[in-house]
Amino acid sequence: MSVLVWNCQGAASQPFRRTLKQYLREHKLVIACLLEPRVSGSHANEICFDLDFDEWYRIECFGFSGGIWVLWKNTISVKILHTHPQFMVLEVSDPSANNWKLSVVYGSPDSSLRKELFSCLSQDELNLQGAWLVAGDFNAVTCKDEVSSGSNFSSSRCTSFKDWLAKEGLIDLGYSGAKFTWFRGLSSPSFKAARLDRAICSVDWRLQFPDAEVVHLPIVSSDHAPLHIRTRLSKLRSQPKKFRYNAMWATHPNFLQFVEKNWSKEHELDQNKVNLAAKFQEWNKNTFVNIHHRKKQVLARLGGVQRNLAINGRPDLIKLNKKVRKELEEILLQEELLWFQRSRENWITSGDHNTRFYHVATIAKKAVSKINMLKDEQGVWLEGDDLIRDHIFNHFVNLFTEDSDALATPNTNGSFPPLLKLDWDLVNRPFSPLEIKQALFDMDAF
Repeated sequence: MSVLVWNCQGAASQPFRRTLKQYLREHKLVIACLLEPRVSGSHANEICFDLDFDEWYRIECFGFSGGIWVLWKNTISVKILHTHPQFMVLEVSDPSANNWKLSVVYGSPDSSLRKELFSCLSQDELNLQGAWLVAGDFNAVTCKDEVSSGSNFSSSRCTSFKDWLAKEGLIDLGYSGAKFTWFRGLSSPSFKAARLDRAICSVDWRLQFPDAEVVHLPIVSSDHAPLHIRTRLSKLRSQPKKFRYNAMWATHPNFLQFVEKNWSKEHELDQNKVNLAAKFQEWNKNTFVNIHHRKKQVLARLGGVQRNLAINGRPDLIKLNKKVRKELEEILLQEELLWFQRSRENWITSGDHNTRFYHVATIAKKAVSKINMLKDEQGVWLEGDDLIRDHIFNHFVNLFTEDSDALATPNTNGSFPPLLKLDWDLVNRPFSPLEIKQALFDMDAF
């Protein structure tokens, strides 16, 4: 789904309409949220009718201040849950996903009114359960790095915003594009900029849309950048999966015997690594199967055993209960190692089997490491899998193409230090199981 959130600072002008219609065509918008439209009444309805959306709902502005418009296509269903002068809460029903809540925010420039916003916009107060996305102009920042000049930063101005984020347990979705979403000033001395607009979400929303991203579009017809939120990204063509060593394999009692059995001292190190990688993939499929399915099966089995124990405490059932519980503990440890390895967090707490944090940490790190746009040599931003892939391919083709003007002088033997006999003996000696295990970690792509 494609969502636009924009403090347009006036919806009556022709430049605004042209710009919004361009975004609608280019990004296939399903929802458009407009803040501070500075138009109300029948005139506002005429503008909404002209914007090529099927339905809309408006919170009237006070004079030329405030106001929130939400417009949407009939491919989705939207239910208005709550309205407030500074925010609107909706429930979005999308046939391709589970229902989720959307709160569109326009934070008042007045600090006392903004505190009221953070007091009223609460999951507990509004009974907002499940996936929740909050986006808009908060008129607040979280740190000094989000303003163009440290002299413009006020810690008291952002305290209530930071406290609200922590209290609600919301996650910043990050962004690609320009750092600041608000510019003002025509000369260097008067120039100011800040990240006043953002999209944040609950853990449930992030888990429901792990590929979601936010793009700061260029500032046009306003001094605020539109936020373009995409809940799903286009998928790259399927590529062969690279071998990754799973730390949970080492918990299996036959791990070392398996390695020793499939490691040949007659082969070179690289050949052994290739062979063992193939064996590990087959072993993982046959021995570990799908760890999440195994956990469900063992939990169901444990529940059945304990229900029977409640009826008849036979010795064999007591023994089986102990065995299945031990099996579940091993699976939980393996699952913890799996998500720890993927999230790459260094401060895992021993015995913590709650993997919800690791799911979110993994999603967040994937989002940061994704390449969604690249700038070419002419300064043009390239967006889209095919354009990015072709640009990278052509760059390295040009980089490694032979230069006819370069001197093709081969390296002489004197250019490299000789290999000592001691080094040669180390290369050809047998490897211990511990060194083999370390080599397997080196094979990992992390």
